[in-house]
Amino acid sequence: MLTLSLMGSATVAIGLLPTYEMVGLWAPALLITLRIIQGMGIGGEWGGALLAYEYAPEKRKGFFGSIPQAGVTIGMLMATFIVSLMTLFDEAQFLAWGWRIPFLLSSVLVFLGLWIRKDIDERPPLSR
Repeated sequence: MLTLSLMGSATVAIGLLPTYEMVGLWAPALLITLRIIQGMGIGGEWGGALLAYEYAPEKRKGFFGSIPQAGVTIGMLMATFIVSLMTLFDEAQFLAWGWRIPFLLSSVLVFLGLWIRKDIDERPPLSR
């Protein structure tokens, strides 16, 4: 849950970043910092494939191990849909505030992911 929280909170925070006009060079510095935090979170997420594989029934391990990779494709499809909605804004609207919407909408997926994971326990040997 830590990795999802790291990745998700950094993504939402990108949508809340102040502009360069507001804080100068702090804006790109904060963006770079948040992207690094996102990267650390997503790097830890790939361990979820191993967890899914371990808990899977013997004859379904391949299927369960592939679910995290399928999530990448689903995410790309969702991003394509959101980007197509962003084309409804004119250039000035998009540059002023419209670019923030996808980052802020990610909070819905973060809460959904945390809700799904709330009942997942550590492997028995590691839960001590």
